[in-house]
Amino acid sequence: MENIYKPPDANLEKDRYALLVKTLFKQQSMLAGLLSAFSGSLSTLLALSFAGGFVPLYVFVVPGFVAGILVRLLGRPVTVLYRALPSLLAGLIVFIWLSLGSLQILDGLISLLNVLFCAAVSRRGLDYEERQALYRYRQGLIKL
Repeated sequence: MENIYKPPDANLEKDRYALLVKTLFKQQSMLAGLLSAFSGSLSTLLALSFAGGFVPLYVFVVPGFVAGILVRLLGRPVTVLYRALPSLLAGLIVFIWLSLGSLQILDGLISLLNVLFCAAVSRRGLDYEERQALYRYRQGLIKL
């Protein structure tokens, strides 16, 4: 006779990945990312303004690195949007700071480089299971 009282099948693998994706999304913070990008780029620009003598123009890419490191540590971004908006804010601050003296074509280039460096540095390091969970979420294999 067939067993009609068998327990329901549970897919614990998908449940574990869904729980991992939920915790990753809970950990990221847009407000912390924006505040850290603002404070990191502004404090670095203030420190560079106190440098005496001639400062090469490529040194003004350093605020992007500092803002990216702070966004990585405080904002803990996982998605591209949570990395892109703080990077744009850091680039905007550098553009405004450099264009206060006079507007040049290099101001836009330096601010664009700041955006790119901040977005590249702020990428959060994930372990294998977290990457697998995000991959499965993006492919639609797990639902939240």
